[in-house]
Amino acid sequence: MKHLGHLRSAFAPDSVAVVGVGPITAGRFYVESLIAAGFKGTIYPIHPNGGSVSGLRIYRNLRDVVGPVDLVISCIPARSVPGLIRECAAKHVKAVSMFTSGFSETGSQVGRELEEEIVRIAQGAGVRLIGPNCMGIYCPTNGVSFVSDFPRESGGVGLVCQSGGNTIYLVRLGAERGIRFSKVISYGNACDVDESDMFEYLTEDSETEVVAAYIEGVKDGEHFQQALSRLAARKPVIVLKGGVTREGARTAASHTSSLAGSEQVWGALLDQAGAIRVNTLCELVDMMVTFQFLRWPRGRRVAMVGGGGGASVVATDACALGGFSLPAIPGHVSKEMRSVLDSDTGLILTNPIELNMSPEVSYKMAKTMLEYEGFDLMLANCVFGQAPWPYYDTWVDMFCDTVLKIYAEVSKPVAVVTVSDLIDQERHFAALRRRYVEAGLPVYDSMSDACLAIDRRMRYGEPRSGSKVLNK
Repeated sequence: MKHLGHLRSAFAPDSVAVVGVGPITAGRFYVESLIAAGFKGTIYPIHPNGGSVSGLRIYRNLRDVVGPVDLVISCIPARSVPGLIRECAAKHVKAVSMFTSGFSETGSQVGRELEEEIVRIAQGAGVRLIGPNCMGIYCPTNGVSFVSDFPRESGGVGLVCQSGGNTIYLVRLGAERGIRFSKVISYGNACDVDESDMFEYLTEDSETEVVAAYIEGVKDGEHFQQALSRLAARKPVIVLKGGVTREGARTAASHTSSLAGSEQVWGALLDQAGAIRVNTLCELVDMMVTFQFLRWPRGRRVAMVGGGGGASVVATDACALGGFSLPAIPGHVSKEMRSVLDSDTGLILTNPIELNMSPEVSYKMAKTMLEYEGFDLMLANCVFGQAPWPYYDTWVDMFCDTVLKIYAEVSKPVAVVTVSDLIDQERHFAALRRRYVEAGLPVYDSMSDACLAIDRRMRYGEPRSGSKVLNK
């Protein structure tokens, strides 16, 4: 029986030893990241030359550390790792996270044998191995991180990611859009701790509400199917499968030594388990955002505001193709909306509506529109750079004020699309997105992205059929 309890020590260690801390090394960056994350436990940097780093004494080896060590982070050459694992066993270390690469992912016999050796040593001593060839653990609640700029606030999303680079990208991109994480693991080659272990762990984790996963391949299909099914029965699970093409599978094998499996088996397995499958990293973040921030829509009838003539046409097409409708504004609602106008010369009240009036008028019209029982949700289309007049920047700010005010007063769901390709508007664009995000609104990069994510969210939980997926 694997020690899942030891994973708790990896996510909530009282002490961490970083082995391989030199002047310019990955080990030094791990130490600095722990300090930046606010780790409250004891950090033991280790290097044969001794010295100090970031005000901390560097120990010459793990044996010189007097106190207990819960988690060890390995940043040393692969050939030295077996000796390190023996030291960890002697010191009763519970988990070792290995940034170190040069094992089975190389495809060489030497690399495979070296990986098998460290697994034998660790399993004989009850030490859990994370990796090798991975970034390791990020747990903001306990100040554990492998990157210094990750948010220190925790949240409800658990991330299980085989790729270290994708882990960093997903945390940063998610953070930009308001996502905060409970526990994140980059697990690389999965010589010991794998995605199935993490699924079992996160099933019982009270901090985790939603689980997102990037997986290149699994080595035990039956265990994976059972663990995923149990997790998906308790919490939403979003999965991006890497290596779905022949070329991608070959790259996955050289990246993390993973067996990718067939596209058909993967599709059936995820569907039967009740997981939500996505196709890109951006879609994975879209689904995190949707589950965390979107109020539940009772139907698919959309009230759309913002955009311009052409932008509204494109957005309307995206909604229709995504399975949503944009009903016409009925006469009695249109009459109520017109009542707030001083003049309605040239104004056609259709759905979408541009909202290019004064802030107070725009607010009253949009709120009246959304409160009508024939609309289930509002999509706000904020497109930079389309208007010819010089005070357009002011308009997008007023539009944001209107949307935020309505969102605070109406219980129906509101989602925002922010679009800009203008380099000279980057700062304003980023500041505007932050306003929406800080208010708790789900924000998307295009209307197509928004509709795809919301559609998947609404389909989540529908009964699925299919025969049992075999372990292949």
